[in-house]
Formats: sequence, structure tokens, C-alpha cells
Amino acid sequence: MRAIRLVLISFIMLASGAGCGRENPSAPGGADATRLPAKPPVVVTQSTAGPDQIVVDPGNPAYLMYADGRTFYMAGPGDPEGFLYRGTRNADGTRTGDQLLLIDKLAQWGGNCIYLQAVRSDGGDGGPTENPFIDSDKSNALDPDILDQWETWFQAMDAAGIVVYFFLYDDSACLWECDTATDSIPPLQEVNFIAGIVNRFEHLENIIWVLAEEYAEAFSAERISYMASIVRGADDFDHVVAVHKQTGIDFSEFANDPNIDQFAVQIPESTPAEVYTLMENAHMLADGDYNLNMSESAMHGDGANARRKNWASAMAGAYVMVLGWDIATTSASDLADCRVLIDFMEQTNYASMTPRNDLAFGDTEYCLSNGADEYVLYASNRAGELGAKGITPGLYDFHWLDIATGTTIFQAGVAASGADETFPAPPGIGSEAAAHVAPLSYTGVPYGRSDSY
Repeated sequence: MRAIRLVLISFIMLASGAGCGRENPSAPGGADATRLPAKPPVVVTQSTAGPDQIVVDPGNPAYLMYADGRTFYMAGPGDPEGFLYRGTRNADGTRTGDQLLLIDKLAQWGGNCIYLQAVRSDGGDGGPTENPFIDSDKSNALDPDILDQWETWFQAMDAAGIVVYFFLYDDSACLWECDTATDSIPPLQEVNFIAGIVNRFEHLENIIWVLAEEYAEAFSAERISYMASIVRGADDFDHVVAVHKQTGIDFSEFANDPNIDQFAVQIPESTPAEVYTLMENAHMLADGDYNLNMSESAMHGDGANARRKNWASAMAGAYVMVLGWDIATTSASDLADCRVLIDFMEQTNYASMTPRNDLAFGDTEYCLSNGADEYVLYASNRAGELGAKGITPGLYDFHWLDIATGTTIFQAGVAASGADETFPAPPGIGSEAAAHVAPLSYTGVPYGRSDSY
């Protein structure tokens, strides 16, 4: 496990230069701008998170949770990256777009996250106006009109339990002096920008800070670590901090960084089985030091195939966001499939379990377990019964789920002998199925979101 989190605060007052007034800040500019110390001082800080805030599980950083201890699971759209800039740009920099309609669609059908980016100009995939500065000019202050409009959208997301998956930078976007080979310390303008954004939105409960998409296209690992310390020092509520990489499942450059909590993984086009293998391997590499979000899977698709990939990620110990689901054209059924996954996992002690396919038995394809008396058994196309090896003898509650229809059936007091055994699914549970198996004394169900059990 990583050591106690250390955070940088001594320089955060520099962010006063990044205020939201219409006047230009007096922050230094140009290539010769003074930089921060190479090794910033650190102090221990204490989280003041509200009960519904998403935080790192202090007992197991491989997972997230609600601050009051409830299980949290994230699944939903991994687009639209340009959410903040959809629609017609108005004279004051705000947008007339469909953002609230997209939020309402998620709230109605399912999916609890939106993947969005603050800076898409300056090398990113957006146009020159896709940044939050007055007149889209990075030498100016953050624009209060733009940030106020973002606040409206973010408040609506917070109220609906939708995660603001907030990227500071799009891939290849760089505002100030980037050199991936030698650059290790951000200029003061970047400190002002980052701290200004964090201070403006840190009050939100459902926000995750993501420093950069495909970070190595614009930044060195050292600079990313420094940026993470800026976020951590500015954020009074200790929100989750993530980093996205272009390829691979190796996150060793940040594995021991006390200010980085999550690896946003990007994988190539894969079958559901390949998604599972990649994310299970990533889970093993993480070794409990950070959590995983399968944030981009090329050609993830839709319908049953996408649903199976989403479950493969979940059963491998990872959260999931779907590349290409822009919400506007995403089907209600795909979003509803995410709600089924979220509701089911939030009924379990997800953070206490780990992928344990060595315990799978019968037609169980993937197994999560705490190694003792709690299991999630899954099959994408079972012909027979789900089961597990060596379940501790006793009586168990089974929460069955027909994944394709969302039907849930509860069985109380099912006897397990302690042998390798299977359990017949009740009528109404089809071939694509999951079962949460927990002892009679289990207390997790009452705090889940769903009342379908």
C-alpha cells in the first residue's frame, strides 16, 4: 500500500494571480517565467469530504468509495470530450448548447459519468476558443462567465450523481513551455491555472481531476507529478486525481506517487475476453497502489458486445467509460445497461474483493471474491449453473441478476457445503447472468442505490 498521502500547499497562494476578474492577472509570462522549486515542500492535510463525495478507499486504494463508506461503482460514457464547448459560442464566451439535455438523458436512463476537457485548444483536438480564459487568450484570467456556466452544468451532474471526469488538458494540448524530454517543473502560469480551476470547483462531490489525456504527448512524467501536487495542495476536499496514458497497462512511473490515485487506461480494440485479460493484468500490476478506470477501448461498440466488455472490466476490478458514447446518439438501452451494472456492484462490498478466477467453478466465467465468504459470479453465456470452489460452509444469500433484462431475484439461506459446487439459478435468470453471494449476516445490501433486491 502507498504511504500516507503528502500534499503540497506552500505555493498555492500563487493562484491568486489566476482569479476570475475581468482584469488581466499579474502572473509572470514568457519563456523566462520563474518556475517552482524542483522538490516542493510537503505537509500532511486532512480530508473534509462530505458523505456523498467520491474518495479513494483508505483501506484499499485499488478502489473508490463514497466518503460515508458506501460502495461506489462508475460506468458510463467516455465522451463527448468537447462537452464544455458544444453549441454556439456567445459573445461572453458561454455556449448555447445541449449540455443540460445530455445530463438529463443520463439521469433518466443510466450511466454516471461524463468525460470532458477544459483545454482543447493549443495543440488539442478542439478549436482556438476551446479553453476557459477571457477572450480565449491564455495570457488573460480565467473567464468568470464561462466558469459560472460550467458550474450550472456541474451542479446538475452533482445532483444526479454523475461524475465530472474533468481533464485539465486534451491530448497534445499545452499552454506553456512543454518539453517531454527535459521539462519537469511547470511554469507559474500553469500553477495559477490549475489552482484556479481546482479552487473554483473543489466543492463538488462528484468530480475526479484528470491531469492530461495521453499525457506523454505533451508532458514529462516529472511535470505530471508536479501538477498532481498542485492539485492536491489546492483541493481542500481531497478529490481523486487521475492520469491518462496513450497505450499500455504499465503505470510504474506513478505507482508510488502519493498525489495520484487512478490510472485512466487506454486499450486497443479488444474482445470482451481480451478486455478482461488486459484489465486483470493491470489490476495485478497496480498491486493495490492505485485504482483503474478502463477509460478508452478502441471500437468498444454498443449493445450486447459493449455490455459484455463493461462487465469484463468490472469483474477485473476496474471502472469503465465507453469511448464513442457521446450521450446524444447513445441508445437508452446502452445507458440502462450501465445502470444495471452500477446498481448491482453497489450492492456488494466491491472494494473488499479482487479477481479470483482460480475459484470459478461450473459455468462461472469470471469470479470476484474476498477469498472467504463473499463472491460475485459472472457468465456471459452460461449453459449450466454458476459455482465456486471451496465456499466456506454455511448459509448464504444469493442476489441473482439477469444482465440482459435487469431482472433481479433474491434467494435467502442457500446452503453451501464447503465443496466445489454449483447453484441452480432461479427461473427468470437467463444465460447472461451474475450472482452476488454473501453470508446471511451481510450488511451491504441496504446501502445500495437500487431497491430492486
